[in-house]
Amino acid sequence: TAANAASSRSHAVLQIRLTKSARAAGVEDTLQLGKLTLVDLAGSERGSVSNNRGSTLREGANINRSLLALGNCINALTS
Repeated sequence: TAANAASSRSHAVLQIRLTKSARAAGVEDTLQLGKLTLVDLAGSERGSVSNNRGSTLREGANINRSLLALGNCINALTS
């Protein structure tokens, strides 16, 4: 887009799960679990700045709407 020459409008999710268990003679397994989730969302763009027209402008508006909905979901889950 005209707003950013290198704009890919992509998202990324990286999830790391860790499992730790103790293995000693006569000791029951102790299990510890951990999960770390990192989310990188593409930024929204203003239609007036991007110089998009027609279907590209509608696509951008839909992406921005989806980003807002996803952000609301993430905020609700972390509250």
